[in-house]
Amino acid sequence: MRLEVLIFGGGVAGLWCLDRFRRAGYSALLLESQALGCGQTIQAQGIIHGGGKYALRGVRDFAAVRAIKEMPGFWRRCFAGSEEPNLAGTQLLSESCYLWLPRGSTMAKVQSWGFVPVLAKTGLLATPPVKVAADSWPPALRDSAVAVYALAEPVISTGTLLQALSRRQHNNIVLYEPATLRFDSGDVEVGATRLAPATMVFAAGAGNAELLRKAGIQQDLMQRRPLGMILLSGKLPELHGHCIVGGKTQLTITTPAPGIWQVGGEIAERLADVDDPAQARRIGLREIRRWLPGLDFADCAIAMYRAVRAEARTADQRRPSGVHVSRVAPKIIAAWPTKLTMAPVLAEEVFQLAREELGEPSPCDEIAALKWSAPNVARYPWEECEWHRAD
Repeated sequence: MRLEVLIFGGGVAGLWCLDRFRRAGYSALLLESQALGCGQTIQAQGIIHGGGKYALRGVRDFAAVRAIKEMPGFWRRCFAGSEEPNLAGTQLLSESCYLWLPRGSTMAKVQSWGFVPVLAKTGLLATPPVKVAADSWPPALRDSAVAVYALAEPVISTGTLLQALSRRQHNNIVLYEPATLRFDSGDVEVGATRLAPATMVFAAGAGNAELLRKAGIQQDLMQRRPLGMILLSGKLPELHGHCIVGGKTQLTITTPAPGIWQVGGEIAERLADVDDPAQARRIGLREIRRWLPGLDFADCAIAMYRAVRAEARTADQRRPSGVHVSRVAPKIIAAWPTKLTMAPVLAEEVFQLAREELGEPSPCDEIAALKWSAPNVARYPWEECEWHRAD
């Protein structure tokens, strides 16, 4: 079967790429090996970053700030249906995120907030933090913070995003068995079906490593950043934001469903190195209590899930600042978005690079003839994890 674009990976990156090619008139097919968003997208906290958090990094990551400053506005237009792709079905959990300075963090205040006015003046931040009056603080922070700022960065339900993106192109998304996949002289065999794409896009996150190996590319192009994410369940107030300590996001907390907290940030990077799950849960809960002393977690349940953030390999293995898109072999483009918020940028870069090879859209075989099964949307981590009492 001839087609112009074959995309691997049904997360936000692959789905956005599929939508971009289809809107331009190209014959495109997406292959997913498990479930849509399985891995990074469904595990993400759903914050559409605009650069505010990165501006506070001790390393002063200006490149990351510049790369994503326009993203919240662009995504909002997609949610409203005034920009493509139309993501009107995506659930918006919060219009904004908070940055808070916890009690006992005077030095953090000096380190972090003396720098923000400078960034705002240079134009690095599209949505600089705005100080929130104490009587308007979220209930979760009223007895735990010394200062609270708001960032106009929306928080979304990642599962509903996947549904919105896949619904638009459902006839061009199919499930395949990885064990049956074989690359042969520029073509792709999946079981008994032979596909002849003009261009292939590897947008499968951590799965890119195995795809590259199967395609005969020996160079190690990917790095993995493991995370130990904490979940809390109970009578928890809604909270979406970052706890800033020493210029870093010690905790990033979102409320993806009523009574559920998803906790990442620096603590998730620390817990990645703790092998004992019980010990990791104790450390995580201790840090949450430390920076939110005004809340009682005695009746809560706690869980943990391991996540892996796949990124393009950098020389010193530091976190990349933006998306990575490159033609790694004839007909093969590898792509990593680095962050959920950067999916639109990645899709456009992939599209422009592929178009150099594709030229104008041309008639291809009818994809509907494949008759393959369609993948479901992945389940959320809190629906599958093992819960324990938060002692």
